Amino acid sequence: MQPELPFADAPFAYRLRESARARCVGLRVTLQHGLEVVLPRGCDPAVVPGVLRRKQRWIRAALDRMAAHLKLFGPPQPWQLPAQIELPAIGRVWRVEAVETASRRVIVREAGADCLRIIGRISNEKACRAALARWLLAQAREHLPPRLHAVSERTELHCQRVSIRQQRSRWGSCSRHKTISLNAKLLFLSPALADYILVHELCHLAEMNHSRRFWVLVAKHCPDYRHANRQLRDMWKHLPRWAS
Repeated sequence: MQPELPFADAPFAYRLRESARARCVGLRVTLQHGLEVVLPRGCDPAVVPGVLRRKQRWIRAALDRMAAHLKLFGPPQPWQLPAQIELPAIGRVWRVEAVETASRRVIVREAGADCLRIIGRISNEKACRAALARWLLAQAREHLPPRLHAVSERTELHCQRVSIRQQRSRWGSCSRHKTISLNAKLLFLSPALADYILVHELCHLAEMNHSRRFWVLVAKHCPDYRHANRQLRDMWKHLPRWAS
């Protein structure tokens, strides 16, 4: 659902999106969609104006930053496939070859050790993004669980269950059932930042909070965690367009 200003008393124009994964009302400001409100499934949209009023200082600041970006760099460019894809966390780079066909479906195939061939309706941004997302998820499922296991052994914080997802606003999470969920987009981080996320989530197995005891445990395995947290705040902005 994508109405604009569905309530007369809403202080901002916004795009509305429902998500089965959302646990609370979320706000995002992007160049593509402006202000986007993400609702948990079944949530009454009538709550949105109140949320926007409470968060209007943050929203105005985010919209101002977006306006400044547009003034400096102009509007987003038309869709095109990336010329190459780099996954720093695993030290891999692929050049991208596009093969336009009449097929509605887009598929990604590895053509050698350093080449990705993307086949189908290349002009269809949605189909291309979906195909690349499937490929990224496969890469993450191959590489992240073994890496988590290695960090688990090193820290002696043992994880029994891990899932790989593609969250929009979390690099990782740990449930009350001790399941660690990792974002496939971790592959875009440096090895050091990716490992910090793994340490962070493993520490939640011992401390399911962000108390002082939790941060003491994090510091034991990652003394420079404050610097890592500062870096992570901006990393979402550096994701490639097809993965954001």
